[in-house]
Amino acid sequence: MTTQKTRISQITYNPARRCFEASVTLFDGEQAYTYPISMPAPLDSAYSDISKAVLERARRKHEKALGPIRSTRLAEDALAMPIVLPPSVREATVGLWDRLLNHRAA
Repeated sequence: MTTQKTRISQITYNPARRCFEASVTLFDGEQAYTYPISMPAPLDSAYSDISKAVLERARRKHEKALGPIRSTRLAEDALAMPIVLPPSVREATVGLWDRLLNHRAA
């Protein structure tokens, strides 16, 4: 397995769980796999140490497929499918926006 590229979302600290959290995307060939990572560590830990540890945890999850969540990105043409709404839903949505914007009385 060769990971060509990685992406780490913004690393945040969760004080309730006393851990750093991030979403890490690993690109393996043409597929992208995203893993939620939680890293217990003190709040004053060095950012470089945390980012390396988060990335290493994601790589281990990817290699061993231990993570309960393993998602892939859809192909771009799959995202281009038009969303078809029934007329009743379209009318209800327009009516809701009109009421929210005070264009028409309820």
